Parts: sequence; structure tokens; C-alpha cells
Amino acid sequence: MREAKANLAINKLLKDVTKKFEGDKVVDQLATIRTMALEEEDPTIVKICRLASEYITENKNFDLGYAAEEEIGDMTDMQYLLELMLKVDRQANREEIQEIRDRIKEELS
Repeated sequence: MREAKANLAINKLLKDVTKKFEGDKVVDQLATIRTMALEEEDPTIVKICRLASEYITENKNFDLGYAAEEEIGDMTDMQYLLELMLKVDRQANREEIQEIRDRIKEELS
């Protein structure tokens, strides 16, 4: 994202989920990031934050199997998504976020 404040919020969430995934806390932090994305007029981040929050609320986790499928390494799906969000200005990252968005939509329907 463009604003340093937004990137700090994403980094804080990344640090938190690396230690321990707490669904309610993650949903709250995603809501804050979503608000910042609305201010930056970034519909991709707005949408992924909303869908990720819905997924977490419904499933109490964020285990999509995406990072394992893509052989990302030791990262969880949430960690990987947050890493992509930090560099959303890269077209490849934006496309991967959209793939994750589509995966969440399938899971929620």
C-alpha cells in the first residue's frame, strides 16, 4: 500500500500472526487495514480484507491450503497474504491476491 501507516498496520498484523493466530484480533486488524485501503482507493485490498475477515469469522482459521499448494515454504496462508499486501504495487502480487480472493469466494459459497 502507498501509505506508511497502512504498511505499519500490515507489518504489525504479520508479526502478530507469526506469533499466534487469534481470529477475533486478526479480523479487527483487517478491518483497520480495510479502512486504510478505502482511503487509498485500492479495491483489491478492500475486497481481500473483507473476504478474509468473513472466512476467519466463519471458519475460525485462515487455512486455505494456498501457501502449501504453491509451495511457498513455512509461511501460513495469512502470512503469505500479508506479505503480498505489503508489495501490492507489483502486478504479480496483485494477481496472486486476486487468486486468493477467488479461492475464498469458492470456500464461502
